[in-house]
Amino acid sequence: MVHKIQVLILFLLVPFLGLYLYAKSQDIPFREIFAPGTPVLHINEIPMTIEIVSSQAARTKGLSGRSEMRTDGMLFVFDTSDYHGIWMKDMLFAIDIIWVDESLKVVGVERGVRPDSYPRSFRPSVPAKYAIETKDGYTETFSVSVGDTVRLPLQLDSKK
Repeated sequence: MVHKIQVLILFLLVPFLGLYLYAKSQDIPFREIFAPGTPVLHINEIPMTIEIVSSQAARTKGLSGRSEMRTDGMLFVFDTSDYHGIWMKDMLFAIDIIWVDESLKVVGVERGVRPDSYPRSFRPSVPAKYAIETKDGYTETFSVSVGDTVRLPLQLDSKK
């Protein structure tokens, strides 16, 4: 009986070990193999679950009208690098904003942007291809700053 249990455990563990080694060799976060519907990006290797918005309509709406953020952040994917502005129209809570360039380096950080700042737009000082809206305090908690490295989720990385 003990032998059968050992064989069963072996048959269950070997596939997981194989998946883990494959993911490691391909630089794929192991979590993304089992939860591909939950995009995860990394800033300095710190994982962040995100919602991705890439259409003009979705970028314009952003987090407007929501009472809370459903993930760690919202990734705005722009068609080209530019001085893309973020506003707080119809926002109900404060956020931090992180701008990222085409080389996947953080090029700007704005902390504690409040809803009452509307109609002001916040822009990076250099062109950015991506913007990430996070919960207020996220950038301070995880020491996010200009020059940090970003790794896109698999869903986007394959489209680069």
